[in-house]
Amino acid sequence: MSLALKYPLGIQTFSKIREKNYLYVDKTALVYDLIQQGEVYFFSRPRRFGKSLLISTFEALFLGQKALFDNLAIANTDYDFAAYPVVKLEFSKNEFATADSLRDYINSAITRIAKDHQIELTEDTYTQRFDELIVKLHLKYQQKVVLLVDEYDKPILNNFNKPVLTEIKQVIAAFYGVIKPLDEHLRFVFITGVSKFAKVSVFSGMNSLRDISMSRQYATLCGITGQELEDNFSAGITELAKLEDMDKPAILGKIKHWYNGYQFHHRAIGVYNPFSLLSLFLNQEFINYWYDTGTPAFLLNLLQQQQFDLKDLTEFAIGDNAFAASDPQDINILSVFVQTGYLTIKAYNDPLYTLDFPNYEVKKSFFDSVVDRYSCIKSGVGQNFMVTLTEHLNAGRLDDFFETLKRFFANIPYDLDVNLEKHYHALFYAIFTLMGFEIEAEVRTNIGRIDCVLQTQDTIYIIEFKLNDTKEAALQQIHDKQYAQKYQGSNKEIVLLGVEFDHKIRNIGGTVAQKL
Repeated sequence: MSLALKYPLGIQTFSKIREKNYLYVDKTALVYDLIQQGEVYFFSRPRRFGKSLLISTFEALFLGQKALFDNLAIANTDYDFAAYPVVKLEFSKNEFATADSLRDYINSAITRIAKDHQIELTEDTYTQRFDELIVKLHLKYQQKVVLLVDEYDKPILNNFNKPVLTEIKQVIAAFYGVIKPLDEHLRFVFITGVSKFAKVSVFSGMNSLRDISMSRQYATLCGITGQELEDNFSAGITELAKLEDMDKPAILGKIKHWYNGYQFHHRAIGVYNPFSLLSLFLNQEFINYWYDTGTPAFLLNLLQQQQFDLKDLTEFAIGDNAFAASDPQDINILSVFVQTGYLTIKAYNDPLYTLDFPNYEVKKSFFDSVVDRYSCIKSGVGQNFMVTLTEHLNAGRLDDFFETLKRFFANIPYDLDVNLEKHYHALFYAIFTLMGFEIEAEVRTNIGRIDCVLQTQDTIYIIEFKLNDTKEAALQQIHDKQYAQKYQGSNKEIVLLGVEFDHKIRNIGGTVAQKL
């Protein structure tokens, strides 16, 4: 790997990147435009997307650190690099298990900032002290204050479905409720988060706030476009192509398949997750970097609690409400999946959006997490099962395939409170998806719905599941409703599979297969 190019993986401080000559993909043209066009913004992006670096960039800019911006786009504008007092709050660095811990953090941050500026605060509550800090900073420097908030929603995401959430929301609402009356003292406000949550005063109480999360104009503010990839990572692309024994178009196609696909407006350019790209070029290996950052537990909890059908994640057409603010105590699951980066825009037919996983990396990360959670096995063990299952199915060894599957399902604890049929359907769907085969769930026919259709290179498996009924009944339903009819003439072997779930043993009770 070229020693001249330094990749800033995990570095979220703009000054460090610039001073130590790390690679920086120049976003300052958009930063300049934001400053010129408005004053109070909210911007959501998934984790590991560069939100903290963006906040740090604004901080350096408003502190007047002009030298850091030499040779960047904003240096060629009329921006004057005037210095302003900056208040930066980084909620991403704390866990916030209680409302008191959140109040303490805000209070401590206010006290530290006041001390840094030799300002004495006399008020008592965290909201009063925040108000006092902003006013006194303005008076001291005769310059309005810049307020930067990184991941405002971390306290909410950490406390989904916990009794403390109501009090956490109240603390947040009270804090952001102070900002609106401070308008005359504020030069610029930029708030980031993963999700957009209503009823916390960030959006309901700040009338001047502009949400640019799904703005076409700022769709590439975080993330890396295909052109930026080629312009900034040319050496890494060349090295990776040699290692993979591929030409440039082929290696770019593979990079795109793995890591591209995030669409933040239906007419905007798609972008790559910067964390995954930087990891790729540092490690020179195509692996699942998103999974290493962990699927948020609250997403998996939501799936199980709402008994959400996994196939509906990518087959539903949905309106603008998928991108709107939602109440964290009455959550729209698709909204959360979009805002956390697990789903993105794949098509738009006014007024409806079709959603899908952005790329192979995220899709695999998600289904790995589902398999681990729904089967209750140790993280990572599922991959060994996937390899074995894939080998058996490719070889047509159905008995071995289902015996392996039974050992897999045997890990599900007996005291797990789930709707069994939906639970097993979800687990089957996740397993087949990870195996890399073409899979369709609840396939419509003219007289019914097939539970599952799985296609390998040579075979089409038509599968019907039965809970508290027999495998023979499942097979008979396939015959009675002529599920195989639409697949005849496909030049592939067709195999009908009846699968019986045994409620008592919480596992596959039996299977029956029939070739047409």
